[in-house]
Amino acid sequence: MNLSCNLYHKTQLDFVYNINHIEGSTITSDETASLYDTRTTLISSDKVIVLKDTTETKNHFTLFKYMLDTIDDKLFEDMIKKFYLF
Repeated sequence: MNLSCNLYHKTQLDFVYNINHIEGSTITSDETASLYDTRTTLISSDKVIVLKDTTETKNHFTLFKYMLDTIDDKLFEDMIKKFYLF
């Protein structure tokens, strides 16, 4: 469920924004929220968003869902490798 303003929504946005920021992404938290909520983002005329940053943002949303889906599973090497691929 993509309900805005709930704990899942907030946690996912914070997770994705912070992991992207650590990796050097230039996408702001508002732009991250826009990508999640509408799959689009509006930027000012003087800002450029690198396509790689938007792709990684989308992949990290998928990673977050996968992590929650497998939260009760035993952690194993293949799962860790799959986390990295997102």
